Parts: sequence; C-alpha cells; structure tokens
Amino acid sequence: MSYTALDSIQWGGTPKIGVSFGYDSRRSGGDMQYRIYVTVAPLTGAAYFGYPIYLTVYVDGDCVDSGYTLKQASPSRWSGSIEYDSGWVTAAGAVGSAPLSIRLYSGSGSTRDDSYGYALPVERVESIGDFTLTAGDAVIGQAGTLTVTRPGYGYSFAFRYALGSAGGNIAAGDLKTVNSSSGRVVYQWTVPEALAQQLPESTWGTGTVTMQVYSGGTLVGSLSAPFTAYVPETMRPEVTLETAVVNDNAAVQGWGVCLQGVSRMQYTAEATAMGGASVQEYRFRFAGQEITGASGTTGAVGISGMLTPVVTVTDSRGRTTTVSGTPVTVCEYHTPVITASGVVRCGADGTEKDDGAYLKVRCAASCSEVQGHNSVQVRARMRPMGGQWSGYTELLNGAEQLLGGGLSPTASYEVELSAVDAVGGVRTVRYTASTSQVTMHLRSGGKGAAFGKYSEGERLECAWPAVFYGDVAVSGALTVNGETVEALAYPVGSVRLTDSAAPPETADGLTWESVETGIAGVYGWRRTS
Repeated sequence: MSYTALDSIQWGGTPKIGVSFGYDSRRSGGDMQYRIYVTVAPLTGAAYFGYPIYLTVYVDGDCVDSGYTLKQASPSRWSGSIEYDSGWVTAAGAVGSAPLSIRLYSGSGSTRDDSYGYALPVERVESIGDFTLTAGDAVIGQAGTLTVTRPGYGYSFAFRYALGSAGGNIAAGDLKTVNSSSGRVVYQWTVPEALAQQLPESTWGTGTVTMQVYSGGTLVGSLSAPFTAYVPETMRPEVTLETAVVNDNAAVQGWGVCLQGVSRMQYTAEATAMGGASVQEYRFRFAGQEITGASGTTGAVGISGMLTPVVTVTDSRGRTTTVSGTPVTVCEYHTPVITASGVVRCGADGTEKDDGAYLKVRCAASCSEVQGHNSVQVRARMRPMGGQWSGYTELLNGAEQLLGGGLSPTASYEVELSAVDAVGGVRTVRYTASTSQVTMHLRSGGKGAAFGKYSEGERLECAWPAVFYGDVAVSGALTVNGETVEALAYPVGSVRLTDSAAPPETADGLTWESVETGIAGVYGWRRTS
C-alpha cells in the first residue's frame, strides 16, 4: 500500500505490538480530503491474549471512527499485518493544517490506552491566477508554441484556438510536449491551414488561444492569450501562361515566324489564388509592352531577338507570382533599303543626253532576310511633272534599264524608284529628269519664264544655282522642298517667343498653344500642328 508515513510506534506492554500510521491527501474544490491508514504488524513470538484492540480516529475535530475493532480478543498471535483504511474523509474549510487524533486502547479492565496527535498538511487552494499562458507567433500550417506556467504537477489542460470566425479544439494528440518541469511546460501545436481563409486581404492576423485548467478533473478556470498568425510565403497565386504569335499579314502568316514591326503576341493567363485570397490583377509584359487583364493581344512587336513573355499576377493580399512563357524568337525586320539608284535622260543607245527621249534608270536594294523567307523586288514608274503616273516597270536589281522613248525635250519628268519586299514594305526615291538645257525660255502666252530649262508653268523657274546681290522681298509664302520656311524654323513641339498676347498668325495654318515664360511682356507659343 502506497501512502505518506506519519509515525511508527511500539504499542502496549508485554509483548510490544508494532503499529504504523499514514495518510493520503487530495483537494476537492475548496475542501481537503484525507485517507487515514493504520497498520498493525504481525505478532509471531510472545502471545497477546485476552483483550481486543480498538481504534478511534478524529480528523480536523470530526470523528471518523469511534471504537472501531482493529483486532478481536483472539487469536493471540497473527502472522499477517492488520490493516485499517478510513476511506476518503472531507475536512471542509481546513486552513494551514488539519489535526489528526488516533486513539488505541483495549477493552474493559486493560490499562492499554494511548492517544497520538498529528498535523496533516492542507494543500493550497489553486486559482487560475496561479497559471499563465503565452502563445507564440506562428506561420499558418507550421508549428507554434504554447508556454504554460503552473504551481506544480498534477494539472491537466485543454486548449482551443480562434481567429476571425474560425476556431476549434487542439486535440491532445496534436500537442507535443517540448519541455516540462514542475513550474513550466512548453507545448508545440500546428496552426491549421484553414485559418488562412480568415485573412483574404492580409498576410497576418491576430488570433486567440484559450486554456482550461483542471485539477483532479475539477475545472480551476480558464485564461486566454493572443497570437499572431502569418500567412506562409508559399500561399501565392498559381499561374499558367499560354501565348501565340498573331500575324495579320498573309505572307508572314505562312512563314510561321514572329516578325519585328509586323507580328503581335496574344496571351491567355489563368490564376488561382491560395488560402482564401482572390486574384486582383494580371499584368502581361512582352517586348517592352505591358497589358493588364487575363488575356489580350499586344501591338506590333517593336524589337527583335530571343524574347520571353512574362505575366505577373497579384492577389488580394498584395502577393505576386510571375511566370514566364516559352521564349519567342522575333526576327529582325526593316523596310527594304535602296543601296544605289540613279536616273538620267539618254538616247536610245543609253548615251546621256539632256534632250534624250529615254530615261536610263538603275535601282539596287536589299531587304531583311527573315530566316530565308523574304525577298525584294525593284520597280520604276514615271510621269510628266504634274501629270499621271505610268504603270510600274519591274527592274533587275542593280542593273541599268531604259524607260520611255518619245520623251519631249521641253518637258520634265518625275521618276519614282521603289523597292518592295514580300512582307509589303516599300522604300521609295524620286528623281526629276529636267528638260533640255537652254539659257532662257519664255512660255507661250507670256505668263512663264525659265532659266537653264524650258518653261513648264505660269511661274519663274530656274534650273541653275542662283545668286542675288540685292534685297529679295517675298510677299507670299516662301517654301523649301514644298514646306514653308516658317514651318521649317518652328517644327512641331518648338516654342516661339513674341511680344503679343495673341497667338502668331501664319498663312499656312500652323497652330499654337500658350506656354508660360515667366518674363513680363514676353509670350511663349508652342507649335502643336
């Protein structure tokens, strides 16, 4: 029998009888309970005969047993211990210590009568104030800690968590004891992944762990502690990206390539937000262009090289996932280049003549290779100045060729040389084949004159470099290569300063907007068109 020993005595006269006292104790709510044990040792030598042994027990002033027959008058010897167990006795309201009184005596006529007194300890009444709970911050889906301080062993705990509208019990099997002593115990628990659903727009949130404390099956009380739950970095959008090259140009479409300045990139992205978050934004990037939305098509791809399409998806927590599509080779492309060209008047044998009836033309051009798919064609057309264009004449790339026949020596002709590739890109140069050279020619009707050529309109024409040694006054618009001098002096975007608050007046329809100069009396005007 296991109990706390109090005393061991030799009772009576001859023979002496060995007797020991012991107890167990426990707290039941606000009361103490005791269990008293008395053990009479075996007697196998001298005989004890004629009298019984009685027992009286008082705990904290209350009688537990009175006149209890511990041993009958016989036998006079016994080989086994004689045991007494009072059972659990309540000492209500005992403070400090509870007195125990034990009396051993024999029957009438015997002088054997002794009493023994002891002080039984009263366990301290525990309260929830004797306990603390600290919940460590944790990443959702990973381990967190619960640290409990306690007054000693002998207590059990039940835990519950809550965050937002979610909560549940932490099962005993989900608690792992990391460290334990009489005054402190540390548990480890796994924060449920479902708590991320409570944080759809944040990467962290504050929850609560509540602990109930039990002593011998009796609830002592409960207390709570906050903890911060962090959404793990792994909870980011899951994204897939599909891309395709779009070619509106029928020729390029048949080549199956992505061509600079011609092809476009089409994409479709699919994303799934994790842990209760939602997808907020798709942002697709390719070749310097950026488009928002789950799908779309870029403009014409402006650069060449091995380029990788990328989409970035942002969720409601602000977290992003970036995935790359299959790299795309964008073939370099530029419109054809005219590497050499020329136009001169000539005779039928190709000899240059300023009054020749033929034009000798030459045009050499190259184009982007586009993986061997592309080719270039050169051609020419002509018209009298101000007249209608002829049809195109195909030329042999880089070779001289005669056009015309029957050209008037008194008329100028405009010749257009162009290079066209299979993509449809065109490069053009224009030449003017002037009339035959004459010192001066007066136009019929007296409304036109020309120097160095025949007059071809009601105007003054000069085919030679001109030098004026006096002043030159122009009352109308002065143009250079078909554009007014004012437009050349002030291109679109340039600023002109004036001393007038009114916008400049121009004869060729230029438009201006006011800009601040910061100088009194000086006004700024930016050309807009």
